[in-house]
Amino acid sequence: MMLNRLKIYSVFLLLMAVVSPLMSFAQQPVIDFPLNMDEVRKRNVPVVFHLPVQTDAQPLVLVSHGGSGSRHGMYALAAEMARKGYVVMCLEHVTSNTNNIRRRMRTKGLSYKEALIACGDDMTARKNRPLDVRFALDFAEKLNREDPRFKGRIDFSNIAMLGHSYGAYTTMVCCGVKPVGIEGDLSEPRVKLGIAFSPQSANGIFFDENSFSKVTVPFVGISGTRDLSGDAHRDFFKLMPEGNKHLLWLHDAHHFSFSDPSGGPVKGFNQDTDTTNALKVIVPKILDTYLRDEPALDVEMRNELVTESLGGNIRRIEWHTK
Repeated sequence: MMLNRLKIYSVFLLLMAVVSPLMSFAQQPVIDFPLNMDEVRKRNVPVVFHLPVQTDAQPLVLVSHGGSGSRHGMYALAAEMARKGYVVMCLEHVTSNTNNIRRRMRTKGLSYKEALIACGDDMTARKNRPLDVRFALDFAEKLNREDPRFKGRIDFSNIAMLGHSYGAYTTMVCCGVKPVGIEGDLSEPRVKLGIAFSPQSANGIFFDENSFSKVTVPFVGISGTRDLSGDAHRDFFKLMPEGNKHLLWLHDAHHFSFSDPSGGPVKGFNQDTDTTNALKVIVPKILDTYLRDEPALDVEMRNELVTESLGGNIRRIEWHTK
């Protein structure tokens, strides 16, 4: 009798080990669209959605990866934002993703760094990134109307966008920063809040000093003391007009600290759990303020969030507003 009970208990534990992750997945589904063609541009725009447990309309957050990244490159933060009740759509930009960088290295004999620079200099990639955002939002609107998994779950009156590095460029352009060397308006008026990790500078490569003057939406730039280009990541804060602009400076975060794929299907070398943990605290509260009309980020609130975020390599966070 005792042996039978032990067998039953062992089977129960085995079942729970299998079922528990499935239950978690069912509660917070991840839905991938690896093939998602924009027929006008003849261009694939893969996206993956992280959905919250709520089934009524919730604000939407777009995520744009950096050069050599993918739609899974900021998986840890995307999953956390969904856990906090946001519909999260992560885009993949096929002319600057992992496969594209590898192709540039293979076909042109470039080093990884040279391939990244070539990708950044590619005006086709630059122009198509904001157009990917426009297409993805149209696609999300269609899903919200027609797909039973999404129907009525997205609040299109409250949309934020965040991105890292080349994704920061994409976010900034969609928020009204004017890129150099590209004609036409690539801004996306449906985006009501921008958050850029490692925001691009005004050094004339992507933007210049005249690029920032018409940004009226709330905007947050987040960088670190060990980030590439150093203080150049502060340029946006000096050059954007006043009103709901934030600069967060993390000591000792580096460039790749802001792109953490942990938890997803792609394993990355750049996992920085200390920075990720800080972003998991700070970013949802910023979203709450601007997309849910929750209390403003006054000095007391900012200090509380900073204190909660410190730990490990993140020894200090400066938070400036104007």
